Amino acid sequence: MRTFGEVVLEFLNMQESIVRGVATGDWSRGQSAQPHTKAELLALWDHATAAIKEIWPTIPLRRFSEKDLAFGTWEYEGINSILYAIDNEIHHRGQAYVYLRALAITPPAFADRS
Repeated sequence: MRTFGEVVLEFLNMQESIVRGVATGDWSRGQSAQPHTKAELLALWDHATAAIKEIWPTIPLRRFSEKDLAFGTWEYEGINSILYAIDNEIHHRGQAYVYLRALAITPPAFADRS
């Protein structure tokens, strides 16, 4: 079974890598170090969020309709890669919530994104 941190890192790394790939055509995967504390995990989340906010406005409009071979595996138009990243986050957030509940930890409200 994967750790809670690994579940969260899965979508954090995927989000930033997909946004960067759509923006630039560079489909290398970003890999974050394994966090050992809640503070480290939240810092990685903040880093990914900041990177996405920085990269997003640089995506040329044409890139949303251009096809790329994302990570050398999936051929999608840019918009479909972005939609995959959103679906992937939803899936892994769900995994994380189940994981926390299994540990008898009350997860934060899903709608609370602060």
